[in-house]
Amino acid sequence: MSLQKTSTQAMLNFKEYQILDEDMQTQLLSLDGVSLKLFCIESNSRRELYSLYNFYVEIIFDGKTDEPLYLNPFENTLHLEKYLEQIDVAELLGIGEKGSR
Repeated sequence: MSLQKTSTQAMLNFKEYQILDEDMQTQLLSLDGVSLKLFCIESNSRRELYSLYNFYVEIIFDGKTDEPLYLNPFENTLHLEKYLEQIDVAELLGIGEKGSR
């Protein structure tokens, strides 16, 4: 089964996404996911964070080959903690070094 993006495509909730096979999860992430440009480097892997509907998905890559290994969907924001130090709130708000916009 192949998914095609349409403006009427219904959003899946987290539980519905979890029961899909990995190919379908990957297709949905490719079509509707938004890369948050946040990465986590670990000893044997690299993680890239995406937002999808009302939850998050990490793509875990092999640290040596950079091949995608698996997807890690989650909705608990505690899992975002490892990414928070990468976010520059001042930059997001457009505040310069002197505190002006």
